[in-house]
Amino acid sequence: MTTHAVLSESAYWQILRPGQALTEGHLALRPKDGAPIDRSDVATDLLHAYRTCRAGLHAALGCDGFGVSFAWSWVPRGDGIGEPRAEWDQPTIHVFGRAPNERVKPVRVMALPAHERVAALPAPERMRLDCRLATAFAAAGADAGPGPDLQASPADCDGCVPEVARDQELWRADEVRVIRPRRPLTEANLLVLPMRHVASPASLLPDEVLSYARRLREVRAYFAGRFGSTGLSCFLNDGARAGQETPHVHVHVFGRSADESRNPFEVLARRIGIRSTP
Repeated sequence: MTTHAVLSESAYWQILRPGQALTEGHLALRPKDGAPIDRSDVATDLLHAYRTCRAGLHAALGCDGFGVSFAWSWVPRGDGIGEPRAEWDQPTIHVFGRAPNERVKPVRVMALPAHERVAALPAPERMRLDCRLATAFAAAGADAGPGPDLQASPADCDGCVPEVARDQELWRADEVRVIRPRRPLTEANLLVLPMRHVASPASLLPDEVLSYARRLREVRAYFAGRFGSTGLSCFLNDGARAGQETPHVHVHVFGRSADESRNPFEVLARRIGIRSTP
C-alpha cells in the first residue's frame, strides 16, 4: 500500500497525503506528538494549518471549496461507508479540496465500501502532484490568511435567524451553540455552530475552536447517555463548491457505535441519490 507523505508541518500540525487518498485533493491534518487541542496555541496553529491547506490546494488544483471530515473516539468499521480509512492513532482531520474540474466527487468515493475504493492517482502522477502541493504550501507560509468569506449578512443566514434559538437550540456556551438539524439523518444527529456570524472555518477564532472542542465533548456525552454512542463522526462543507448552503459554519455531528442500527452516511448517500434504497 502507498505510504503517506508529509507535505508541510508547523509547530503542532502536519499536512499529509493519506496512504489511501480518495481524491486528488484529499489531504489530512494530523497533530504532532499528540498535541492537545485544548490549548490556545495548538488551536491557533490548527487554524493556520487549515488556511495553508486551503491556499495550497487552490494554488495547485484550483480548489475553491473544501469538505472536512473527522472522527472522535470512533474508527470506521465494516464497509466503512462514508468515511476515510483510519491510518493513524491520533485524531485526524481529512480535507477534500473541491475544484471545478475534479475527476470525482469525494462523496461518491466514500459512498463505496472501503474494499471497493481505488487509488485516486497513479503513483507517478501522485508524486508530481505532491511536489506541487508541497511547493504551494511553502509559498503560502506565514501569509496564509482565512481567504474570502461568503458575503451573506446575518439577516440572510439560516444559522442566525431567531427561529434557531427558539426551535432548535439545545444548549450554548462560550460563543458556540448546539442545535437540532431541521432534517436529522438519524436520532443521534446534531449541529454545532458559532454564535458569531462566520461562514468559513478558516475565519474562526482560536477561542471558538477551543469552544468547539468542548461542545463536541458534551455532544459525545449526550449521545452516550441517550443512544449508547461510543464516539462521533463529524463533517462540514466549506464553500459553495463543497455543497455549503447555509453561509454559517456548522459541523454535522453523528453518534456512532459498533452496534448501531444505521450508518448515518449510508442514509445520507441514499437521501442525495448516490446509493439506492434497499
